[in-house]
Amino acid sequence: MKKALTAALAALMALSLAGCASVFSKTYFSHSQYESLPRETSAAGTVEVDNYIELTLAINNLVTEHAESAVLHFGSYEGEIADDLAAACREVSTETALGAYAVDYISYDLDRIVAYYEAEVFVYYKRTAEELESIVSVNTAAGLYEAIRETLASMGERLVAMVGASDVDEGAVRGYVDEAYFSDPLACVERPEARVNVYTGGGFQRIVELELDYGASESALSSRRAVIENTVSRLAGYVSAEDAAFRALQCAVALANECAFSEDAPGTLWSALIEGRADSEGVAAAFKAICDAAEVECLVVEGRFERAEHYWNIITVDGESYHCDISRAMSLGFANTFLVSDSQMWGSYWWDDQDYPECDGPLTYASLTAPERPPETETPPPAESVPPSESPEAAA
Repeated sequence: MKKALTAALAALMALSLAGCASVFSKTYFSHSQYESLPRETSAAGTVEVDNYIELTLAINNLVTEHAESAVLHFGSYEGEIADDLAAACREVSTETALGAYAVDYISYDLDRIVAYYEAEVFVYYKRTAEELESIVSVNTAAGLYEAIRETLASMGERLVAMVGASDVDEGAVRGYVDEAYFSDPLACVERPEARVNVYTGGGFQRIVELELDYGASESALSSRRAVIENTVSRLAGYVSAEDAAFRALQCAVALANECAFSEDAPGTLWSALIEGRADSEGVAAAFKAICDAAEVECLVVEGRFERAEHYWNIITVDGESYHCDISRAMSLGFANTFLVSDSQMWGSYWWDDQDYPECDGPLTYASLTAPERPPETETPPPAESVPPSESPEAAA
């Protein structure tokens, strides 16, 4: 009987959350026509329940309201009261996301009063009412990503979110943090270390508890961001070409003149743009920041080069995408590292191509930098590579 009512019960629990603030301000889902709700009896502070769904919902309401106790009245209850009461307390505290996150344990006293039963239920919490109020509500994994992105943009240190997506786990949340950072490295300056806990019961809802450590105080990060923004603005000022592909090349040359690649260097914007030395992560993040300032569409790619962790970029020009590995260009030049296709990358590089756009555009570095063919000349002169040390003005 209880298993058959699981879907209806889950829907009612979700609906019951709509009466509270923050996470409880939105209805997650509703796919049941069952409309029975716990009813207040004439005795103040008591709730009448007639079946297992109403019993479980009444206990769940205690948790959503962070109430410590309530009296339940079993006037015409359908079922075994003692067994159902024990099962409902266990279900709410261990088989719902909110219960797993907020409840330490639930106890009760059951008494027979002449022709009916009453039970006083006690809820013991491991979270404060303020902590429950701070939970934000998101309906999908995409909504969770947006909440994480906004947290990083404000350099927030903590996020607790209830999400209606059964595929969200710790690995997915860490991936969202990395993705949010690389989408705008300047937002929080430092890639934060993420500590993640995911609370779930038997349903599809999850409560995600995320703590972020940026390695410095907010005031220190804000000061660093101001310095980095000035440097990014200066380097983007060298970008003068109208063609988007050549603008990206000017961004790359400007960065190569400012920073040297070193596998042993830190992977931060500060190390790349201020200290002038960074690993591939720092170089890729810095190139992304400069491209953003120069209005060039750019992504950071997390992958591997010759089986070692490596970062590079993908730029998109006129709807076509291309790989650009600026850290390797700093030592090898741009001829084989800029405007590279997927097929040219496979073999030495690995990345999850499902997460990034396909790169098969017609441009190449040679075609980008080749001098225009004079009308009377049938064969153009050979193209020359732009060395990493060339000035941004020369690249134009």
